[in-house]
Amino acid sequence: MRYFCFCLLLLLASYSHANQFTPIHDYGDRQAPALWENLQRLEKAGSIQTIRIIQLGDSHTAGDYFTGQLRQRLQRQFGNAGIGWLTPGYVTNQRSHQVLLRSLGKWTLSDSKIAKHTGAYPLGGLINTSAGNSILELKIKDPVAAGQWQLSIWQQSKQTPWSLALVGGKVTKLPGQGDAKTPTNLWQLSTQTIDASKLDRLRLLAPAGGKLGGVVLDRQAPGITLDALGINGSVASVINRWDGASLRQQLQWRDPQLIILAYGTNEAFGKDLVPQTYEEELRQVIRKLRAAAPKAAILMIGAPSSAKSKAPNINGGCRLPLPPSLIKVQNSQRRIAHQEKTLYWDWSAMMGGNCGAQVWLKQKVPFMRPDLVHMSPEGYAASADALYMALLREMDAGLKREQFRKEKAQ
Repeated sequence: MRYFCFCLLLLLASYSHANQFTPIHDYGDRQAPALWENLQRLEKAGSIQTIRIIQLGDSHTAGDYFTGQLRQRLQRQFGNAGIGWLTPGYVTNQRSHQVLLRSLGKWTLSDSKIAKHTGAYPLGGLINTSAGNSILELKIKDPVAAGQWQLSIWQQSKQTPWSLALVGGKVTKLPGQGDAKTPTNLWQLSTQTIDASKLDRLRLLAPAGGKLGGVVLDRQAPGITLDALGINGSVASVINRWDGASLRQQLQWRDPQLIILAYGTNEAFGKDLVPQTYEEELRQVIRKLRAAAPKAAILMIGAPSSAKSKAPNINGGCRLPLPPSLIKVQNSQRRIAHQEKTLYWDWSAMMGGNCGAQVWLKQKVPFMRPDLVHMSPEGYAASADALYMALLREMDAGLKREQFRKEKAQ
């Protein structure tokens, strides 16, 4: 591991304005010590457990470039336990790093960030409803790791079942479905074990009126899963619109050991952000997640650098103006991380500060897209590599702190 990490540090050092190591700060997260210990056991192949990580966020998460790279790094280090939780069908301008999602027939998407949309929103905040004879096709982009996999769906339906069709195989009814007496607002879990050799393309057949809240592909092996659950244009407070009972039900099933919150970009472009209101919303989000997943450490990622192409807005010493509320958002995020005792990673600092987006755009290999909001695949990869290194460093530091604490208590 240490040789690999050294090579990665050299790689990061070659990135313009990304050569300063940006650490994770532990502001007192009570679940972090258990996370570091369990990661160490996986690293030493001394554990058969799966560590589940969930990242909730905006378009930086929804594109799965950042999380896709982070997932690869972690799975190479600690083991591959699968692809994880996917959106319930194709969502415009969103993607999965590993799966092509294709919605056939008529589906109606309900998005929790849109006020006029309603429903008992599940984890991830999206509901896809079938009009009948609708199909969700999942095509794996690259060969998957050998072994047994489990397909899980969170769905709501009446009497007509959801079914699964494998390539060249028969159609089978997915187990774990209720009947007409089952409350229509209760999410049901349906699972099917599938061998890796039959996993290249799946077709999920949806009944009329059936609601899909999530699709999960897990490998039945020790290692890491990283669920990328982002919604384009969303803000952190969208989580407060998710159904509390559904969130508890699904997080209890998922049992994550780390929840990453990666919001702030859309809040930063708001002109009338009130820090006190924003901080209360963030506090509510963190407490809601902790109540639903009490064993999970929480890592807040500070809003990354971004810019506007036109004034007026503060420029913070940069060539181009910054989003009007970027600095307010970043200050509030760090303050709430302190107060709520979470982990914290400063994405903007990793980019060289709030002028970083403007510098990244002008590099020989641009790390930013021309909109100065979203990164290029290379920029997301560099960011994920930096967070990966920070996680390894903090794991080592956290284990040493815990060992010192135990020795002092003896």
